[in-house]
Amino acid sequence: MKNKIINTILKQNITLFGSNPKVEKINVGFTNTIYNVNDLYIVKICTNSSNEKNFQKEIDFYEANEDNRLIPKRYASNTDKKDIPYFYEIIEKIDGVSLYHVWHTFNEEQREEVIKQLCMAIKSIHRNTGESYDWTKKVKNQFVSLYEKAKELNLFSEKEQKLLADAYTKFEKYLASNDFVLIHNDLHFDNIFINNGKIKLIDFERSIYAPRDFELDILYKKIRKPWKFASEETEKYVDAGHYSNIMSQIEKYYPELVNIPNLYLRLAIYDIVYFLKHLVQYPEIEELKNDVLSAAKKVSH
Repeated sequence: MKNKIINTILKQNITLFGSNPKVEKINVGFTNTIYNVNDLYIVKICTNSSNEKNFQKEIDFYEANEDNRLIPKRYASNTDKKDIPYFYEIIEKIDGVSLYHVWHTFNEEQREEVIKQLCMAIKSIHRNTGESYDWTKKVKNQFVSLYEKAKELNLFSEKEQKLLADAYTKFEKYLASNDFVLIHNDLHFDNIFINNGKIKLIDFERSIYAPRDFELDILYKKIRKPWKFASEETEKYVDAGHYSNIMSQIEKYYPELVNIPNLYLRLAIYDIVYFLKHLVQYPEIEELKNDVLSAAKKVSH
């Protein structure tokens, strides 16, 4: 069945692939089936129907950013399910390695050049603006849902619950937003590829319209805890000291991203929700609880 599907896609796009393409299945991920064609193109097939919403997000992202040269080129996509029963897209195959593989080998000048390019890429993405919605309500609802689960699991003492409740009362004050842009929403170094000094961003299935500063949510966590976002293969290269200048470099090349009122309090609120989400999934990990409480202290004081 799977061979029939890729063969149908190849025939539908014979002008792009030629009549006798070289096809290699790539064994990565669980939500999509992926093929390398002619070592030039990637065919992604959404064979897990529960991922269609995210897959559509990525297609929409490519359509909104066709002029951005720091992301892969999209050649085609299809979601009508007429000839094959799945969504699929065809994108440029990116050469190179993730930044995690090479960041430890760079000097500060090379790292700054990468961050300069990264800022150019996300500036271009952020030119796509969206309609405003109640961002504060969305974050508050996420917190309340997770906090109720945490209480059911008896994860916090009465004193800790009081701290979290106090931090929650500050959400309204700090989260007000009226600047909604398209964001990548998963900016860690495994999603940034580099080849001959030039970067390209990948993986847009988590993209959303949100306040501009939410782009820093994952990136800022990665700066502070880079080992948490590295793959098992690249974790051995991680040295937290190699990431210490990134925020100042972002301020240099994309000041609008960091010169936001209450930025670090907003990021602390995002931390509360992020680490609380993981804590209720893995309640035995004490570090996650400490991360939640540490962020709550920043917000409540």
